Amino acid sequence: MRRILVSILLAALATTAVGSYVQARRTDASSDPGWITETDPPGMVVTTPMLSVRRTPGWVSAPVTRTRLLERLSGVVEQPSAPPQTCLAAYRGAEPVVTERADELMVPASLMKIVTAAAILEIAGPKATYTTELLVRADALSTAADGVLAGDVYLMGGGDPVLSTLAYVRRFDQPIVHTDFTELAVEAAAALREQGILTIEGGVVADESRFPEAERDYATQVLDPGASPVWKRSYVNNNQVGPLSALLLNDGYVSFPPSADFAGRGQNVRAQDPALHAAQALDGLIEARGVGVSSDAAKGIAPPLSELRSLATVESPPMEEIVGRMLRNSDNTTAEMLLKEIGRRLSGSARAEAVQGVQDVLERLLGVQTAGIVIADGSGLSIHNRLTCDLLVELLLQAGPGSPLVEGLAVVGESGTLRDCDAGLDPATADGTGFDGQDSLSRTVRAKTGTLNDVSALAGVTVARNGDVLTFALIANREGIINLGLCNSLQRSLIAAAAGHPYGPSSADVALHPAPARRPVVAPTAEPADGR
Repeated sequence: MRRILVSILLAALATTAVGSYVQARRTDASSDPGWITETDPPGMVVTTPMLSVRRTPGWVSAPVTRTRLLERLSGVVEQPSAPPQTCLAAYRGAEPVVTERADELMVPASLMKIVTAAAILEIAGPKATYTTELLVRADALSTAADGVLAGDVYLMGGGDPVLSTLAYVRRFDQPIVHTDFTELAVEAAAALREQGILTIEGGVVADESRFPEAERDYATQVLDPGASPVWKRSYVNNNQVGPLSALLLNDGYVSFPPSADFAGRGQNVRAQDPALHAAQALDGLIEARGVGVSSDAAKGIAPPLSELRSLATVESPPMEEIVGRMLRNSDNTTAEMLLKEIGRRLSGSARAEAVQGVQDVLERLLGVQTAGIVIADGSGLSIHNRLTCDLLVELLLQAGPGSPLVEGLAVVGESGTLRDCDAGLDPATADGTGFDGQDSLSRTVRAKTGTLNDVSALAGVTVARNGDVLTFALIANREGIINLGLCNSLQRSLIAAAAGHPYGPSSADVALHPAPARRPVVAPTAEPADGR
């Protein structure tokens, strides 16, 4: 009898619960118009066959995907276009997957910019800015009368590598990080007019003393007696890098073609004296805003700051944005200016002091092993540079996804030097060889290229759909390897290998178990914009 009573009680409770649930659904349905009360027969929602390898448990598939990743990465250095002198380091998280000659010293080309970026971000910090300032003697300002300032104004170069006029930055087909030089003239002219000054009875004097004036480029400097120069003269003559100065406007060019594409670079005209050029440009901008300047622009050293008053300042974007411009576009001039800033902040600003400072930072602050490496410049133009794949991967590993260093890298198929390099990541090109084309576009591959006549290189980071962080670096050295071209087979295969992880089913599995077609989702018809 007790069992019967318990059964009746449980049945009553179940009936009550079901009734309450139904009533709740009715209440929810009336209060929420989005509640689905009627539907068509359900479509296929299981898109993966029960016997598909996609359903393999993670503890079983993990060794398989590790093996396939190893195979893909190893295949990069085994292809015919890979010369014997090729290093490759690839890590999944902190775990090495491939370390092929990873500790051998190689000429890195523009991968040197990763080292420069890591060092300046460590020394200056990602939020640091440059200041370019226009000053005037305090006594000249206080004694100005009848609308006339008797004396010079001083344009102090702060080493800003991206100081630009709007005419210069508008040449680029994509927005580019820059400091608007015109703002300095606008602020200065306004400050003078507020004091009733309409004429400067003097001139704009440029002061570039923050960096050594003698080091416009490195085409005549040598690392050791009898060695070839740090730079080939052709790098300078072909405008692969602009003149270097603490007061640099428009990358040091006085004139330039309307387009900033690679083909037009040779038409840039270098300023013989970059600081003087900047002073002349500011003179014109101030006069265009109603303040006359009686004397020609000149070069000189400003009086002590205690004797000066500021008329105007212009601040650069934060260092992380400048570093991003340098990395994405492989900007040689900006890289060399950042190297000079490293030297200035550590000990001086001469190239030799700066490169030693970078090496010290790598060892002391970042804990990176630097035995045998050679740092000759900041851009990677020098054939004397020597790095290892291990060192580059270690820098990227320490920074990690989301850091200014990694975020500053070009995105494959989207930006910078890799904008036109899709590396076969389009889903339409997926060929079932283990690269899962369905998710390819959602995987952002960030990387830095490196190219010289005898160097092809690539280093970067990607986050796989399972959360694995893949970090990689490849450097190939061979005479005439530039003939492989930009976005060549070595680089494309490495990008595809990283982006394909974790690998989906093989082509055989896809053929045996094709994914069922999804029911189309019909969007509601939109109203015309004009309400008709």
